[in-house]
Amino acid sequence: MATALYRRRRSGNVWIVAICLVLVAPLFVCALPPLADYPNHLARAFVLSALPGDPVLNRMYAADWSVIPNLGLDLVMPPLMHWLPALTVGRLVVGAAVLLPVLGVVAYHRALRAGEAWWSLGGCLTAYAGCLLYGFLNFVLSLGLALLLAAAWLSWRETRPKATVLLAAVGAVALFTCHLMGLVFFGVLIGAAELSRLWPFRLTEALKRGGVLLLVFIVPAVLYRVSALAELGGDAQWLPWGRKLLQLETGFIAYDPWLDGLSVLIAFGVPLAALACRRGRVPPASAWAIALLAAAYLVTPYAWKGTFQIDTRLAVMLAMMMFAGFAPVDWPRWARRAGQVAIAGVFLGRMALVLLGWWDQRAVLASLRAAMAPLRPGQTVMVADASPAEAPAYWAKDPYRLRLANGVTLSAHFGALTLIERRAWWPFEFDNPSQQPMRTREPYRALALRAAELPDRTRLLTMDLSGFDDVLLTNAEAVPPLPADRFTRLAGSGFAVLYAIRDRRPD
Repeated sequence: MATALYRRRRSGNVWIVAICLVLVAPLFVCALPPLADYPNHLARAFVLSALPGDPVLNRMYAADWSVIPNLGLDLVMPPLMHWLPALTVGRLVVGAAVLLPVLGVVAYHRALRAGEAWWSLGGCLTAYAGCLLYGFLNFVLSLGLALLLAAAWLSWRETRPKATVLLAAVGAVALFTCHLMGLVFFGVLIGAAELSRLWPFRLTEALKRGGVLLLVFIVPAVLYRVSALAELGGDAQWLPWGRKLLQLETGFIAYDPWLDGLSVLIAFGVPLAALACRRGRVPPASAWAIALLAAAYLVTPYAWKGTFQIDTRLAVMLAMMMFAGFAPVDWPRWARRAGQVAIAGVFLGRMALVLLGWWDQRAVLASLRAAMAPLRPGQTVMVADASPAEAPAYWAKDPYRLRLANGVTLSAHFGALTLIERRAWWPFEFDNPSQQPMRTREPYRALALRAAELPDRTRLLTMDLSGFDDVLLTNAEAVPPLPADRFTRLAGSGFAVLYAIRDRRPD
C-alpha cells in the first residue's frame, strides 16, 4: 500500500512539473505580456525604482508610502529592477502569478487528504484566465499564497500548533500587504477548517479556536484600521442578479468561449454530477469554505471603496475551490481516464491559444517601439486607443488577439511603455492614494485630471490637448489617421502611430 501511494505521489509530481513548464512557456515568447492593467503596474514599479535619483521622473512623480493593502508588486519589483531590466522583472512576477495559484490548489487538496489527487491538477484551467488576464497580479498572487498557507494550516494545526499559528500570523500580514481579498480568502479557508473541527460543538473549544483565529488576524485588522482604505465608503454598487450569475465564469474567461464554457462545465458540472451519484466527496473543511464563499458572493457588491469587481474575485475563489476542495470517489477506470483526458485536452487547447496570442504581441511591441522612437525624456504624451465601438469590424477580426471572449480588450495600458522605455509622461498612471504608493506632481496631476480616462479617436478629437506634446494612437490601423491640420505624423505604422500636436484645441 505504501509503495503504491509513493508511486502515485511521484507520478503526480511529474505531472505537476510538466504542467508548470507548459504554463511558463508563453513568457518566453512575449516580452510584454498582454494583461490589461499589467503595463500600468510595471510602469509604476519602474518609477519607484528610479525615484528620487532620476531628475526627469522626479519632476513627474513622488513616492507616497503609507499603510496600503495592495503593495505586493510595489514592494517586490522596484528592488529587482536595480539588477534586471523592467520587462524581465515583469515576466518573473507574471510567472509567479501563473504558478502560485495552481500549486496552491494542489497543496490544499493534498492537505485535505481527500484522495484521488489527480482532480486537483484541473486547477491549471484557472491559469491564464479572468483576473490574471485583467492584470490583477497582486490579487492572483495573494490567492496562491492563501491556498499554500491554508494547506500548511490543515497539515500542521493539530500537530505543531505554535509554529502553525506563528506562520499563519506572519502570512496574514504578508497577504494584507499583497491584497486584501487574498487575506479574506485565507480567513475563509482557515476559519472553515476550524469550524469543521467543532463537531460535536463544545463552547470551550469554540472559544479557544476563535481566540487563535483572533491572534492570527489582529495585526492585519489594526493595519486596515489605520490605512487610507478604511476611511473610504459610500459608493457600493451591486450588479443585477443575471450579470452576477454570469460572473461565475470569470475564473475561466480567456480567448475562446467554447473552451471557456468547457472549463466551467468541468469545474462545476463534474463535481455536482459526481456528488449526485455519490461518486464524489467534499471534506468538511472545504465544504464550509465553499459555503462561506458562496454566501459572501451573493451579498458582496461589485464595487466599493474605489475598487471594482469585488464580487468577481469571490467567483474566482469559488472556481479554484472546485478543484482544491472536491475529490472523486470510486470512479471506474474509464471515468477517471475520461476526466483526465478532458482536463488535459481543454488545458492544452487553452494554452495553445495563449501561446498564439502572445506570439502576436511581438509585432505589437515592435510597432510600439518604432512609434515611440522620436520621444525624448520629459515629453508629455496623450494616449488614445481605437475602441470596439468605432472599429467593430477590426475588433471582430482581432488581428493581435487583444480581446477576450467576454469582450474585454487588453490594450488600454500599452501607453505606459512610453514611461518605462522613453521616460515620457502619460496621463493614466495609477496613483490612487488608497491603493498605490505614488502621487503625480503638478502640473502633471492637473493634466491627468483633465484627461480623465483613456479616449478613443472620436473623443480625442474633441479634447483640449493643451499641455501635451504628442499623441500615441494604439490600434491605429483600425481608424483613419488623425487630421493633418491638427496633428503631424512622426513615426510608427500598423498597431501604433505617434503624432505631434500642432493645434491643441478642438474646433
